[in-house]
Amino acid sequence: MFRPESSSKGRIILIDDDSGVTKVVKKFLERSGHTVDTADSGEEGIRLIGNCEYDIVITDIYLPGMDGMAVLEKIKSINEDIDIVVITGFGSIESAVSFMRAGAIDYISKPINFGHLDIIVQKTLERKELIKAARERDIYFRMSLTDALTGMFNHKYFQESLEREMLYSQRKKENLTIMMADIDGFKAVNDNYGHQTGDMVLQKISSNIIKACRSHDTVSRYGGEEFGIILPETGIEKSTRVAERMLDAVSSNSYPPVAQNITISIGIASFPDHAMDRTELIQKADLALYASKGNGKNRFTIYDGSLQPGDRH
Repeated sequence: MFRPESSSKGRIILIDDDSGVTKVVKKFLERSGHTVDTADSGEEGIRLIGNCEYDIVITDIYLPGMDGMAVLEKIKSINEDIDIVVITGFGSIESAVSFMRAGAIDYISKPINFGHLDIIVQKTLERKELIKAARERDIYFRMSLTDALTGMFNHKYFQESLEREMLYSQRKKENLTIMMADIDGFKAVNDNYGHQTGDMVLQKISSNIIKACRSHDTVSRYGGEEFGIILPETGIEKSTRVAERMLDAVSSNSYPPVAQNITISIGIASFPDHAMDRTELIQKADLALYASKGNGKNRFTIYDGSLQPGDRH
């Protein structure tokens, strides 16, 4: 018999009513270090799959009682990510192809070639490991770009996105607008109700701001209680509509147990009208934000040349 050389180990279930086949295949796979369960019917296999997490299902396409295709469909309804390999009789390639179209990843013909079986199992497990690693990398990548408390993008992502969007706008000769927003009187919330309540308020405000923005806007927690919003391909006039929605979304909601009315102030600046580089554009939006604070809060201000750093309140 072929001697297996597999390195990845997995948990496998073998479904076949031929006890001779299940015995020899189980022995072969266990010699490779895999954990193998067996079932002699589709119903029994489905029961086991419902109670245990398997890496691979190896099943005959001809089973007593329950049709092989029905078994495959039921397995996929239990766990759509599970990998299924079908066993076919000699000359049943067309049936195997139909099963692969329905979701099986490969097939093995009887009489079973154990070298072929080992390759299929090994490649399937390696593929699963690669997918798992890719998903973990994606999760870590997303975590590196998002703020843990609010779920918004973070300061780093805001800066990188703004740089990209400005370059794109320059090439396309399009306007780009940014808004800097800050929660009014947020220090009093933390002082009077504690930081845990402050965090809950910050989370709810963040959610309201996201809902007020458009799907293609980039909404970030810039730092503390300040937010940065990038509005691509957007001029001043359209950006003010978004700003009005943001003001209303925050001020019209309550934030128990906080009794005071919660509002935000917003500053707006546009590329290329107000600035040609990222740092200057943020500074101009910040100046407009502080003008909103100084003029009574709960409003937006569009940057103009009369606003100077000394005007900060």
